[in-house]
Amino acid sequence: MNDDYQDLIELSDFYILSQRYDEAIKVLKKAKKIKNTDWRLYYNLGIAYEALHEVNDARAAFRLVLKLDPDHKSAQEHLDTLIDE
Repeated sequence: MNDDYQDLIELSDFYILSQRYDEAIKVLKKAKKIKNTDWRLYYNLGIAYEALHEVNDARAAFRLVLKLDPDHKSAQEHLDTLIDE
């Protein structure tokens, strides 16, 4: 099951790099059903939501990253940018 999760995270990375954000979100929602305690899941969701201008969802995702990993600088930077908008 952990391999499935890792594959989904890697697929979401590919979709984000390919600017296919809707597909990334779909894959990440599947991954969330397997494991919902990994900051990478929420970071990728935040990136995808931010790219789609879904600001509230992006903020919520980056806040969850920081809850799981309080020292995550990139998530903090994205959240600060979104709060300033």
